[in-house]
Amino acid sequence: MKLSRQLKGSLIALLATITFSNVYIFSKLAITDVSLASFGILWFGLALLWNITYNWLRKTNHRFKDLSKGSKRTLILISCSELIATSAFFIAIQLTPNPTIVSFLANTSPIFVIILGLLFLKERYSYPEIFGIIITILGVGLINMTKSGFQLKELQSPASLATFTFALFYGISLVLAKTKVGSLPSAMITQYRNIALWLGFIILNIYQFELPNYSSESILYIIIGSLFGPFLGTILTFSALKHLEASKVTLIITSRSFFIILGSFIFLGILPSQIQLIGGLFTIVGIFVISISGMRKNKPSH
Repeated sequence: MKLSRQLKGSLIALLATITFSNVYIFSKLAITDVSLASFGILWFGLALLWNITYNWLRKTNHRFKDLSKGSKRTLILISCSELIATSAFFIAIQLTPNPTIVSFLANTSPIFVIILGLLFLKERYSYPEIFGIIITILGVGLINMTKSGFQLKELQSPASLATFTFALFYGISLVLAKTKVGSLPSAMITQYRNIALWLGFIILNIYQFELPNYSSESILYIIIGSLFGPFLGTILTFSALKHLEASKVTLIITSRSFFIILGSFIFLGILPSQIQLIGGLFTIVGIFVISISGMRKNKPSH
């Protein structure tokens, strides 16, 4: 049975979500043993190695000089945007004891993507899709609820500001990639993104005048995390853009909070509250509504 573009894109985005969920756990475990600068060099150096190996096995030979001027400019902008977004993300992970908090705040990224999509991609939504978006955002809100409710001052903390910076520039990257989805291969975007981040963390090490230092446990966590996140997760995310609007891809990825809650419980011993579990289920339902309504909207009439 041939899958529709909407369903295929949704499944790819969901798989990207699961792989990205591991980043929150394994990066937090690794950063507790090493400095952020040392972490970044090995994390993105290995991600770049996975990327080069992947391209070699697939015998792909995408070259920068073969791209059009517009595609070159977009690729550079995506790399710069990803450098800012991902650096801010790991700063937030380092500053926050519980990685699930970072994932909750990072779920504001659909708001930025929807606004950017409306302004630059002229994306429009049917009423069922809007209903699915509302359910998903409601789920995100429930996941953020704690016994003490919302604390406004927490949203102004360095960790929160770093996470919002990540959400904004991550949204910019997705919208930029969507504009060149036919001419920029996902593996090429991933490779140049990892090059930019690897070089960025090398510069950070030089600036801080320190030599990279690792424990055996941190090396293991970085190997696993770099394979799942900056390599597989990024390739899958940009691949999903071939079949779905940028805003829908981001909305599906918000369900990572549900998987991170489970991962935090398994690896870090952090128990989720009942309302966080309910919120996670809401995001899954919202994603299902968005996917089904999108399939019906794009179904050819006879």
